[in-house]
Amino acid sequence: MRLIRVRTFLDIEEGKRIDPDAIVLKDLVDEHLAQIKYGILSHCWGDPKEEVQYKEMDALIRMGGPARKKLRQRSGYQKIHRSCEQAWKDGLAWLWVDTCCINKESSAELSEALNSMFRWYENSERCYVFFHDLAANVLPTTSNKKMFPDSSGWPRWFSRGWTLQELVAPNHVHFFNKDWQFIGDKKSHAQTLSSITRIPSRILRYGLDADRPSAAQIMSWAADRRTTRTEDRAYSLMGLFGVHMAMLYGEGKNAFHRLQLEIIRMANDHSIFAWDRKDNGWSGSVLADDPSFFGDCHDVVNMEPDEYLAALKGVVPDDVLSTINEESIRTYTVTNAGIRIRLPIQRCRGSQSVFEARLACCRSFDYSPIPIFLVSFKTTYYRYFGQSQTIRGATAMFQLLYLACKEEKRKKDFTFKIDDRALEYEGFVRRCVFPRRVPMNPKDNSITLSCTHHCAVIVYANMETGTCFALAVGYCSGYEWLHVFPDTLAQLFFDVHQTTPDLWESYAQRVYDLAWVVSPKHAPRVAQTCTPGVSRLRCEEDGPRLVQHAHLPKSIKGVQIVYQRLPPPNTCFVTMDITRCTGCCVSPDVWKTLDGLSTNNFDMPCLMLDPTPLNSQVRRNAVHRFLVDGVPTSFLSAVAEPDQIKVIEPRNASMTYSHE
Repeated sequence: MRLIRVRTFLDIEEGKRIDPDAIVLKDLVDEHLAQIKYGILSHCWGDPKEEVQYKEMDALIRMGGPARKKLRQRSGYQKIHRSCEQAWKDGLAWLWVDTCCINKESSAELSEALNSMFRWYENSERCYVFFHDLAANVLPTTSNKKMFPDSSGWPRWFSRGWTLQELVAPNHVHFFNKDWQFIGDKKSHAQTLSSITRIPSRILRYGLDADRPSAAQIMSWAADRRTTRTEDRAYSLMGLFGVHMAMLYGEGKNAFHRLQLEIIRMANDHSIFAWDRKDNGWSGSVLADDPSFFGDCHDVVNMEPDEYLAALKGVVPDDVLSTINEESIRTYTVTNAGIRIRLPIQRCRGSQSVFEARLACCRSFDYSPIPIFLVSFKTTYYRYFGQSQTIRGATAMFQLLYLACKEEKRKKDFTFKIDDRALEYEGFVRRCVFPRRVPMNPKDNSITLSCTHHCAVIVYANMETGTCFALAVGYCSGYEWLHVFPDTLAQLFFDVHQTTPDLWESYAQRVYDLAWVVSPKHAPRVAQTCTPGVSRLRCEEDGPRLVQHAHLPKSIKGVQIVYQRLPPPNTCFVTMDITRCTGCCVSPDVWKTLDGLSTNNFDMPCLMLDPTPLNSQVRRNAVHRFLVDGVPTSFLSAVAEPDQIKVIEPRNASMTYSHE
């Protein structure tokens, strides 16, 4: 730890004669630190050009008069000067200031400092908090957004990530306004500080050891705080959890994932999974992306194993509870397959893949274990957010689960190329694409979904028949999915004969919200149908062709969509058509393979090649080229008899066929 020698700094400032061999900064190891008392500054960084850096402080004694005079004019220098004056008044000979006591050009020193910072603040004799934007001589007790518009109505110091540990760790914290007037200390203002920060007053008075809070509760204190670097949202919390990590600036939100994994490795704390988010859908990891997801966890407390098992009576059968070993609840591990944990889960109504799991934590006012929803794909479980209900009367069972803790990295965003030209032949017109921030590319009729825009809805309507439907496409956690919503929803909300754009967008919004809710049910189905051994149509250039049929209510027709992965990565081609129903429609949730060996009883309009006029020699040497709007398309073999093939004129497409 490198400290400022307060007396030397003040002598320089007062113009006294300084010994050339004197030093302003001194490195001290832990055994020497234990023998001295030092003060420490907590503040908000200003413009980097105004702050005093390590090299400038180290050269202060050797600095010439004009350079020193220029340095004194900086606001960052004035903070150090006033802090040294206050430390000397308090009988402290040493002071630590983060701007000038860390050589940030050394990655090793920076990593050591960030991992040690909580301990340094904790061991300080006194912490000086400087409110650079507070003119009043008292600590504010009510929010004032007019005075502090960018920090939720409080001095900016309360909104910064690093200052959280700087408030919690030290035993003695003194607050100063912009003129360095003393306005109070932490213990005497604990109740006011608690209302500002949501940190319990007993922790502010007696420290973390007085009543060890849950991981979720600590995260909630940082939910509304901000840092300049994304990674610092995680690094600034290490000391509060007592964990140590390597500093890897550039890793983004992965830093917060690493922090959670370190917490899981060292603590039996289910509350780390109790986070929530506002939008529907599912997450590729059971780990939160940042502390804001814990915003509503300020009252979450952990449950002891015996309390947890007692609270599960009536949810888990008694004969099962009697066999549960408390040790199996206490331990869970991080493996290469995910987080291995034993939890009681119960299947949700209307889905074979969505489950409710109960954690060994609860609200401080309610002893019921907090439930979270999980969605399974194969042997892995992901977090799910949406409207789900468990089956009434059903019981939960303890199962060994593998929770996904690492999101699949996408190489690119996913693109759906949609051919809906055949719909116009049946009188269906595209009404809107929702949301507007995910537009359809007019060049190739495609929609591209990204990590921030996971879903889109396209609405089609036939004004003559009064029918409409919506196609929802989504891409989440590495799985693409499609689903058709027929017009039953539209009839609930408005008359489909209306043409006002706002009504169509309103309908699309409702379908969009519903699509997120049911996405866990639909997302894995394309991948499951595409697995080897299910589809017999696989070649190097094209993926399997899948078909789905959705009946239009009050009609003898249905929407048929054909899906196929294309050679470009993360791209698929979707063909849409209106077909006559056979009288026994399959569920719209079912995908089936479409290949030359099995038509699956689907009527598929298409252009067909009749090879019968060719003799055997010509057929053996023939090369066929088939272009649709200039795009090469291959023929598939057919098993239908000639008298079962209905020949019609091609519609709305430019087709070229040549035989060489």
